[in-house]
Amino acid sequence: PVSMQVDAASRPPRAEPQTGTTYNIWYNKWAGGDRWGQVRVKPETRVDIARDSGETVGSRNPEAYFCNFFARGCCPHGYHCRFIHRIPEDTDRIERTRDCFGRELFGNLRDDMGGVGSFMREHHTLYVGRIGPSNNMEEMVRRHFSPFGRISRLKMLPSKGVAFVTYTNRLNAEFAKEAMADQSLDNNEVSRQQRASLVSVLPSHACGSAAHATDA
Repeated sequence: PVSMQVDAASRPPRAEPQTGTTYNIWYNKWAGGDRWGQVRVKPETRVDIARDSGETVGSRNPEAYFCNFFARGCCPHGYHCRFIHRIPEDTDRIERTRDCFGRELFGNLRDDMGGVGSFMREHHTLYVGRIGPSNNMEEMVRRHFSPFGRISRLKMLPSKGVAFVTYTNRLNAEFAKEAMADQSLDNNEVSRQQRASLVSVLPSHACGSAAHATDA
């Protein structure tokens, strides 16, 4: 059985920072202010798959989804959680209209490529932006993203600080997107460059296109 990742009283708030003047409940974003993603705060927690994975009450429920809080490293329920505390496997089956956390998918992706996602097509590829300089960017990205599932392809754009990470299973891509959003990669790169390295992790239409996921 797994232990609690955090105490319930100290669990980080789920709400996103306000970046505009009007909140759109359909697109889960603020409008009339800064563009989505411009205000970035590093999460206080981060999942360690090897340490945090284990059996929960949800493990015995064939209809249970994966724990969103577990993916972000902040589930306070431990063994008593009604959701699954591990990464998705190829044998897991979840309806096409929901993501691995049980959240309802939409007909279309948001304009900024954020949000839960779309059920119109399976998204196996993640756009990872804002990557700090590294002597071996591919090794660094693979090391940070491979714990969340089997990677079938990595496409690197070092000059732009961008990588495209393709998983064999769309559930693993959804899990990794949640787990790595606004996380940093290697701390050494951050301190040497004196810059924030909170990565943007968004679904990508295709490994060769970032037209709708530009990163200012």
